[in-house]
Amino acid sequence: MIKRRIALAAGVAALLVGCGTTATPATSGDTTIRVQVSGEPGETAGYSAIAKAYEQSHPGTKVQLVPVAEKSDHLTRLSTAFAGGNPPDVFLINYREYAQFAARGAIEPIGPRLAGLGVDTADYYEQPISAFTYDGQVQCMPQNLSSLVVYYNRTLFAKAGVQAPKPGWTFEQFKEAAIRLTGDGVHGLGMDPSIVRLAPFVWSNGGDIVDDPQHPTRLTLDTPAARQTLESLVQLVRDEGAGPDRTELAGQDLEARFASGKLAMYLGSRRDTPALREVQNLDWDVAALPVTRKPAGVLHSDAYCVARKSKHHDEAARFIAYATGKDGQQITSMSGRVVPSLREVANSSAFLDPVKKPANSQAFLDGLPHLKSLPVLATWPEIEDIAGEELARAFHDGAPLDDVIKRIDERTRPLFASSDSTR
Repeated sequence: MIKRRIALAAGVAALLVGCGTTATPATSGDTTIRVQVSGEPGETAGYSAIAKAYEQSHPGTKVQLVPVAEKSDHLTRLSTAFAGGNPPDVFLINYREYAQFAARGAIEPIGPRLAGLGVDTADYYEQPISAFTYDGQVQCMPQNLSSLVVYYNRTLFAKAGVQAPKPGWTFEQFKEAAIRLTGDGVHGLGMDPSIVRLAPFVWSNGGDIVDDPQHPTRLTLDTPAARQTLESLVQLVRDEGAGPDRTELAGQDLEARFASGKLAMYLGSRRDTPALREVQNLDWDVAALPVTRKPAGVLHSDAYCVARKSKHHDEAARFIAYATGKDGQQITSMSGRVVPSLREVANSSAFLDPVKKPANSQAFLDGLPHLKSLPVLATWPEIEDIAGEELARAFHDGAPLDDVIKRIDERTRPLFASSDSTR
């Protein structure tokens, strides 16, 4: 992966407290809360800044930030900490992954506590609030949301004589561009063969990923619209050679290939922005996803949760109210990492800064009306892992698509049956 470095605006940089486990030394009578987040330094710098700013404005509470570079390690450490009875007071997690903790009562619902502090969820975008509502309560408070976008290399587009993507461009135009941009050591398209990347294309074609979004019992990749979408993408990436093969990816992953000018288009969320801002002489921007029948996007959102076993529920809630409020979200917006969940900040210059890449940050906001979320259930991370493993066989190993779809259904259906999908 690209070496991620801390790169924040001067106003944010002054607040940084580092990227290891960080805390201002506590004095007698101080309360210390542990906050665990995931991401490499370029991503977690904003959270360090929030922790420092909160300590300065809330004397008596110290924030011990625990950054974990890899998401898989973050989730493993959370599971181990909960099992051992010593979880962090606050942890940041994606909506597709928090249900495993909510289902066993490990999360203290944050909604009532934030309401008591005067936080009005109506000031936030509805999609992430809904995604973090489980068993009728807002469990965790979203600090961001993002749509999937197309990161594209402006230099490679110009060199190939391909017009830059415009809002509303079609799936056929997207495919044609990917093919024309492929050649001379460059691939036109980089996309992970994962459910979260494929879902918006399926939805745009009028299909669905599961049989019931609220209480799913199976994946529906075998339905006509979904299968047609998968077939088109497999043909584009594998048969047309528009995407790098498994051998090429083993040597350099998609993000690194895009950063080095070997990939013309790359599908990603706002999370990729901080690292790309640090790449010298890379002329890039973002565009909306192509449209087949109707615009569609997939929600990306992380939220702060409070561990039920924390001894500092009130202090944790006050920290979350700050981190997801105007001041906190302005800090993380300046880092480039997030699309703010608070409407006021999302539509401000803190996020829509015309000087910083991407120039077209508005594309993230334009896609919000079309966002859909993936299911929230305890076993969803395992379902995604299996689907990704099998889909990679179709995209990279030449496995027949129908065989892959059948294998996905056989391996994941028991996980739906065993999961608690209460919303």
